[in-house]
Amino acid sequence: MRRVTIHDVAGKAGVSAAAVSHAFNDPERLRATTVERILVAARDLGYAPNPHARALHSRRVGVLGVLFPQPIATVFANPFFASFLAGIGTVTDEQGIGLLTVTPLRGSLEHAIASAPVDGFVIIGLDERHGEVAPLRKRGVPFVIVDGDAQTASSVNVDDESGAYAAADLLLERGHRDVLVLTFETPQEHLDNPRYGVGGRRLRGYRRAFADRSLRLRSERLIPTPVTLHGGDEAFSAAWEGGTRPTAVLAVSDIIAMGALRAARRLGVRVPEDLEVIGFDDIPLAAASQPPLSTVHQPIPEKGRVAIRLLIRELDEGGPRERIVLPTDLVLRESTKGGSESGSKRSLTRAAENLAAS
Repeated sequence: MRRVTIHDVAGKAGVSAAAVSHAFNDPERLRATTVERILVAARDLGYAPNPHARALHSRRVGVLGVLFPQPIATVFANPFFASFLAGIGTVTDEQGIGLLTVTPLRGSLEHAIASAPVDGFVIIGLDERHGEVAPLRKRGVPFVIVDGDAQTASSVNVDDESGAYAAADLLLERGHRDVLVLTFETPQEHLDNPRYGVGGRRLRGYRRAFADRSLRLRSERLIPTPVTLHGGDEAFSAAWEGGTRPTAVLAVSDIIAMGALRAARRLGVRVPEDLEVIGFDDIPLAAASQPPLSTVHQPIPEKGRVAIRLLIRELDEGGPRERIVLPTDLVLRESTKGGSESGSKRSLTRAAENLAAS
């Protein structure tokens, strides 16, 4: 069957082929009645613009990429990313923009970036200085950094350090001294580097809370953990079977914390009576865990919305670099003593004041 062309639409609508092109790509150049007549003719004929031709005309493909440094299976094993993409999707759906998730191709982010047919990237979890991200700037490809540092591009982060500080401070205030910290799988030599992404900032907050009480967070209590339910389960189980008997757990992500809760139930450890647990992120599943998880809330969908709007603005208008830092709140549920199932927020004022004074 022959493909319907722009000339077929032009003939049916009684206009030129150029007018049909304007109707789809630059409608303000035509009268509204002419545009409507062309669109009706296109619908009647079943015509749709060739996306490659539109891209050549506008120098845009109409698709934005979200770049993850992890394999796709790892990304979708963490519910955090579902909430983040939901926030991005509310904006791209509203504006009729396509969305492509981009993960390492044959183990290489560079290959994935080069092969992705997108107009720009939201890059999550990497600094702009990363060796496979820096070439984007040289090629003139717009991008926004999320959960990482940027010098020339806009960035969106949350106040990871204050949130982590508040979680650790609460547990220490309650008398806990044997605290197990389930960290990201950050190379050991970078654990003390506060600029090593999200993991470094959260760990710095934990350490600050200990230091402000003249305590030391011992390195053997830092357990690098895969960001999965199984990872949290296995990390806590291994520590317990190795003779560690923590009275509290701090986890750098909710899905890790939920894995630790599962392990504690299996081992007969009562939560919160024998063990208090606090996660980070406040994914939707946190309130539905057993028991409901106390956690540091960050506005995950809003982070996605802010990042994609900054990228769209960069594409449309350019403009100055922005460094956005969204707030966090400590939400107390039943995995800590005195928490409620629905959750109650604990002010981070003290945490913020202590950080500002240090």
